Amino acid sequence: MVEIVEYAMVVMVSTLFVAGSIMVYGGFTAFESGLSLRAAFDGVSGLVSEAIANGSAAATLTVPTSAIACQGGRLSVTVGGGSIAEALPLECSFDVSVPGGVHTLRFLDESSQLELSVN
Repeated sequence: MVEIVEYAMVVMVSTLFVAGSIMVYGGFTAFESGLSLRAAFDGVSGLVSEAIANGSAAATLTVPTSAIACQGGRLSVTVGGGSIAEALPLECSFDVSVPGGVHTLRFLDESSQLELSVN
C-alpha cells in the first residue's frame, strides 16, 4: 500500500513539474517574440530618424522575418503576429517583406518622400 502511495506522489509531482515547465516556456517564447519585435522596430525607427535628419541612412542589421511598411506617413514593422507603428513627419509609400537574417537597409529622403531599399 505504501508503494502505491509513493508511486502516485511521484507521478503527481512529475506531472506538476512538466506542466510548470510548459507554462514557463510558453511565457518565455511570448516574451522573446515581443523583444524581437521591439528590437527590429527600434533598429528601423533609428535609421528612419537618421534619414530624416541627414537625407539618407544605411545600416546592416540582423532582423527576424518581418514586414516593413510605410503608408501615408505611418511606419510599421510586423514580426510574427505583432506589429508596432509610429507616425513620421513626411510621406512614404513602401511595403517590403524581409526574410530573416543580416540585411543592409537604406532609407533615402527624396523630396520629402521616404524610400527604402533592402539588400
